[in-house]
Amino acid sequence: MAIRLTADRAEINADGEDVAILKVEALDKEGRPVPTANNLISFKVSGEGALIGVGNGDPNCQESDKDPKRSLFNGLAQVIVQSTKRPGEIRIEAVKEGWDGPELTPAKVSIATRLAELRPFVPITRRRE
Repeated sequence: MAIRLTADRAEINADGEDVAILKVEALDKEGRPVPTANNLISFKVSGEGALIGVGNGDPNCQESDKDPKRSLFNGLAQVIVQSTKRPGEIRIEAVKEGWDGPELTPAKVSIATRLAELRPFVPITRRRE
């Protein structure tokens, strides 16, 4: 079995605000989804981005939405990464954590971050009364 990572976009803005959503799937040796997989998957994000959230659609899941790991639910999970303000590349790696369940081949994907104009910053000043 293997893990497949699929990003919703291949490129995002390097503005410190743009995000990409990645679908995490367990696949059998024929490349078909495995809806019974519930493995714990760990994520490593490097380069010009950061992991800002994970999920799996399970309303009873008590795992943190901010930890860099998530159990599959019906063979699926989701990762959200956000760009920094520097153009480059975000690299995401997914690996099986722990000894439970069948072995899963790790997956890697990269998302390009392109130079983008930053929104103007207007400082907030308070009036004195």
